[in-house]
Amino acid sequence: MGKPIGIAVFVLLLLPAAAARAATPADCAGFAAKDAAPFLGAPAAQVTRHVEKVSPTLWVCSYAAGKAAPGVAFSIEVSASARKAAEELERYRDNLATAGEVAPFKGKLPQGAYSDIVGVGDEGVWTDVNGTFTVRKGHLTVQVSMPKDKREQLKLAKALLAKF
Repeated sequence: MGKPIGIAVFVLLLLPAAAARAATPADCAGFAAKDAAPFLGAPAAQVTRHVEKVSPTLWVCSYAAGKAAPGVAFSIEVSASARKAAEELERYRDNLATAGEVAPFKGKLPQGAYSDIVGVGDEGVWTDVNGTFTVRKGHLTVQVSMPKDKREQLKLAKALLAKF
């Protein structure tokens, strides 16, 4: 076997292994028990992960310490394009603004229904309406619902997006 063919075969053998390690929404962006453990305050060996495919483009991932209720939860949605994901996030902002104008939120959101957050992904939105941080990076949208603390949600979102 000549050198060019031998190198080509070697590269082809490596491709499946590299593809298997690539972060995907279906595997929660490769976010593992060891990644969730610091957010849960538990050793990685005690952390369990649950993944649910809600639709062909949406996965919900949650992590719990032992038999406790989940303390880390997020969803990952894949859009056809970055433009489509940006449009969907803008529609989400509109929906939040509408929700902020009706009971039980009317007059109770002095900062408004949402806040745009910069520095995480391409664009991000925090809301008191449902207590989540939603961030878009390219054609992916991640919504962090747990932990409940806003600063922890931002840290979690950064950790998730770093895997893509």
